Amino acid sequence: MTYSRFNRHENMNSETRSEIMKLIRTVSDIDSVDDGILERIQNMLYGLFDGYLYDDLQLLALQLPTDLGVDIIKIFDICNRYDKIEYVN
Repeated sequence: MTYSRFNRHENMNSETRSEIMKLIRTVSDIDSVDDGILERIQNMLYGLFDGYLYDDLQLLALQLPTDLGVDIIKIFDICNRYDKIEYVN
């Protein structure tokens, strides 16, 4: 699973945080999608609060009902615009 890192405290506003929480609640209410996929999506959405942006989130969102998938992709795009944290080994 590949991901990038960003500084959530410097970049994410309260509107985006609220939208992520709404998406997490909505995903937990879905019955028509495999529970394993829903759990992965929820974990990836929670990861946004810690500054982790998982590449697979967009692909998994495509397996959800269209409106919800589009909303998750919008949040992904917002977070993807944040400056990434570079690690030096």
